[in-house]
Amino acid sequence: MPHFKNHPSPRVYTVPELVRDLKWVATRLRELWSIWIRRRVSPALREQIIVAVAQTNACRMCEHAHARHALAAGVSDAELAALENMDEDAFDRSTWLAVAHARSRTKVDFAPDEGDALKVDVVKVLGPQTYRDVEDIARVMTVANRVANTLNALTDRRRGDPVPASRLADELVINLLFLPGAWLGTLIAAMRQRKSPFVVWRQARSGRT
Repeated sequence: MPHFKNHPSPRVYTVPELVRDLKWVATRLRELWSIWIRRRVSPALREQIIVAVAQTNACRMCEHAHARHALAAGVSDAELAALENMDEDAFDRSTWLAVAHARSRTKVDFAPDEGDALKVDVVKVLGPQTYRDVEDIARVMTVANRVANTLNALTDRRRGDPVPASRLADELVINLLFLPGAWLGTLIAAMRQRKSPFVVWRQARSGRT
């Protein structure tokens, strides 16, 4: 698995922002079920989109975890490296448009996209349903990325390296709500990898295998 280069400062949450976005997730559960469970989007494409979004949000934990999922779904090491390097020539047209769309929408925090030139190409090549599905994947993974980044921000603060724009009160509340689930996921991953959960946690935080 490739080791990814450093990213910009991670995007974190305030509690009001998290509440707002969780309300959005609740309105999209049926669509997310179709994407993930019914595989309306292929697992390989879905995981490539997720890795691209994690890179955009500078979420090293999510990038690390979903790089593994991508490999399991049939994505190659070379393709993962191409995502990191934004190498358009490494992908077919439809995959590249999906990834580029996900990155673009994530960077503008999913602001209204009227007049977006990329939207025309994405809808033309992928169709309106896949266009919406790519955005749903990007948005729900941005929620996961920002939660994970806020979990990490508390640890970074204890080490004397606070994340810019991250607030202690938000870090405490979000850690209280989500840290048990994060550790449960770590334990499951550790059992699958036959490693210590502490090793898996440290690897995920650093983005290393």
